[in-house]
Amino acid sequence: MKKQVYLRVKVDPVLRRAFQLSAWRSERSPSYVLRSLIQNCVSLDRNLNGLDIEVWGDSFPLEDEATRQPIRQRSR
Repeated sequence: MKKQVYLRVKVDPVLRRAFQLSAWRSERSPSYVLRSLIQNCVSLDRNLNGLDIEVWGDSFPLEDEATRQPIRQRSR
């Protein structure tokens, strides 16, 4: 698709105005912000299988580690 396409979206007037003000405060045009949002969405979809998941801490031991540890009984 090489020709430009215009999107028409129904948005609440209050939300539209807040979006415009937010875009202008960040010194970007609202159309630029929308284009960036669409590009980021497409990029995320293309790279969905390439996401890095980082685990913090080891609060969930692996199955073999859990079976090797002795069972602790509570003392009263």
